[in-house]
Amino acid sequence: LLEKYLDVLLSGRSGLRIFFPLCGKAVDMKRLADLGHSIVGVDISEQALKEFFADQGLSYCEEPVPGIAGAKKLQSTSGNICLYCCSIYDLSSEIVGKFDGVWDRGALVAVNPCDRPRYASLMISLMEKNSSYLLVTVLYDPNKHKGPPFYVPESEVKSLFGNHCEIKLLEKVSDFSERHRRWGLDYFLEVLYILKFVA
Repeated sequence: LLEKYLDVLLSGRSGLRIFFPLCGKAVDMKRLADLGHSIVGVDISEQALKEFFADQGLSYCEEPVPGIAGAKKLQSTSGNICLYCCSIYDLSSEIVGKFDGVWDRGALVAVNPCDRPRYASLMISLMEKNSSYLLVTVLYDPNKHKGPPFYVPESEVKSLFGNHCEIKLLEKVSDFSERHRRWGLDYFLEVLYILKFVA
């Protein structure tokens, strides 16, 4: 999905700062870094972050994060990938700066539904002017499966973010698999939005 909509995220710009919330070991971080962008990710799992560097054959250094007790920053020795091991809610623009782009696949849908307003307000606070936020939500019958990943209707995307950006639905893609059938579902869609934070 990211490959298909990369131009929508980047808008032809180079050298962007791009944020991967709840990044795990997403290979797209390396792909975007190789294109010359500066990548910042966050995940609570130190193992996942270390596996990312190992899987990608990247060396890194590790240091504490001033202002966040127990947090670690893992930075590639090339300097263009910086991953924070902590709760996403510990981050702020003072610590990580602001971003020109966000790739949110598996983050908003993993957040406990009651924490969504907190998550959205944090993400909004991290956006630069004229930035783009690619958001992937999931669509299924919430009466048949409780999540995670959690069902996020379009109306909620609009209520969480709509006062701060332009929201456009780009595509709905069926991602239905045997796993979803075992959950008792008949359909499972990924829904891709672009959120444009215009100046």
